[in-house]
Amino acid sequence: MLFAFVGLGFVLSLLAYYASADFERLNPLQAVLLVVGIPAAVALGAFGLRQGVRHFAELRANWTWWHWLLFLLFVSTLVFRIRDVAAATSEPVDAWALLRLGPEAIVAGILIKRLISHRTEWLRPMFKGLVGALAVYGVVCAVSSSWSVYAAWTLYKSLEFLLDVAVLSAILCTVETAVGFRQVFNFIYCLYALELGWTWVNAAIWPSEALDELGRLSGIWPVTASNSIGIASAIVCIVALARLVGRSSEKSERSWYAVVLAFGTVSLIASQTRNSMAGLVFGIALLLWYERRKWIGFVTVGLTAPLLLLTSLGPRIATYLARDQTQSQIEGMSSRMDWWTFAWQQFMHHPLTGLGAYAAGKFAVLGKMGVGTASQMHSDWMEVLAGTSFWGVVPFAVALIGCWWFLGMSYWDDSLEPNERQLAGEALAILGIVTLRSFFNVEMSWHAPFLFLVVLGYAEFLRRRKRDRAMAAVPVIALQS
Repeated sequence: MLFAFVGLGFVLSLLAYYASADFERLNPLQAVLLVVGIPAAVALGAFGLRQGVRHFAELRANWTWWHWLLFLLFVSTLVFRIRDVAAATSEPVDAWALLRLGPEAIVAGILIKRLISHRTEWLRPMFKGLVGALAVYGVVCAVSSSWSVYAAWTLYKSLEFLLDVAVLSAILCTVETAVGFRQVFNFIYCLYALELGWTWVNAAIWPSEALDELGRLSGIWPVTASNSIGIASAIVCIVALARLVGRSSEKSERSWYAVVLAFGTVSLIASQTRNSMAGLVFGIALLLWYERRKWIGFVTVGLTAPLLLLTSLGPRIATYLARDQTQSQIEGMSSRMDWWTFAWQQFMHHPLTGLGAYAAGKFAVLGKMGVGTASQMHSDWMEVLAGTSFWGVVPFAVALIGCWWFLGMSYWDDSLEPNERQLAGEALAILGIVTLRSFFNVEMSWHAPFLFLVVLGYAEFLRRRKRDRAMAAVPVIALQS
């Protein structure tokens, strides 16, 4: 609590300092809002952080073995150096790579030990249902190493992805209730919030490096791209909104989620990530539709549309979103169109097999284009297509479509309990963000796709619950007959 209040006081003090420096240039309305807003923010933050401490206490009390697996996978995703194609080819395993291989080896060891001891039978369920579709995709990726442009890279990355799927299968074998699965969601959210919080610490320590000339936020140590900050911010925002507007939400927690929403919004604005903002808008629309609160969206649009059209706010937002890019750069999606065009040309030379999962983008496309420091082509679908052709696209698409189907069908499923239904709406909103971003970034096919995995896991959880209920009802029907 002491640390939380000191942190809040530090942030508010900075805001007050910068606001006072320009206080004379504020109009009366802005001055009144500033004077009233700071004390209101202090009060809201005090109540909210107090509730947040209780949430962290619950997380600590419910900590179990699979929390360690997710945390170790999270550690393995941290990037401390960026290498070009030449460095990755000449020295694929350097000292920094041990920070990735070590946690993954521990996770694999724990899974194998639990499987051998029959404590968690995760292997067979791993190839069933929606998880099975994703596992088949991972197997296809591994097989593509036999024709990959960089076989060792493809095989390692494929096994890495299969490890992620195995962890999800193990969690599904352990979690039996929606309340338990909500803990999985909450822990994933904590990991993304931790990443955001540490990025702001980076900005305080290295402001000139963490904030570019446009003020766009990025992480320095470990390296965190602005796109990653954008998706983390969007998720924090949508979760806070889901907990605020959910019909079964507890009113006593609203101060905490208001603080979380403010934190996510500020971080999203600082990231200046356009596809994350678009994904958030799409996710909010899905959430309001699912919670039957569409009127909130109509009222919001009705109030903001005149402001954007009749005031200078619209042009200022357009300038902000442009990020000093030219019209041609915006139309080219920040060089993405050039990458995808060249990737398609390379793929057409090997349309039946692709160029090898995870290696096609980095080595066969970006490396040849001289963009060797980029690790992927900023599109799940182009990465999957160029790497594995239709062999990988089909199971990958089946997994995604299955998620949409089972989460969407839960809208009409009256047998769901209130907590199951609320979590389904939350998962659907996250899926909307992830799906939209998958066309412009790698969100679902790259280690470790936490958001896609947890949403797919909950969709599979609902599928199994529906199957079990149907099987339980069969003897009753037979007895009545």
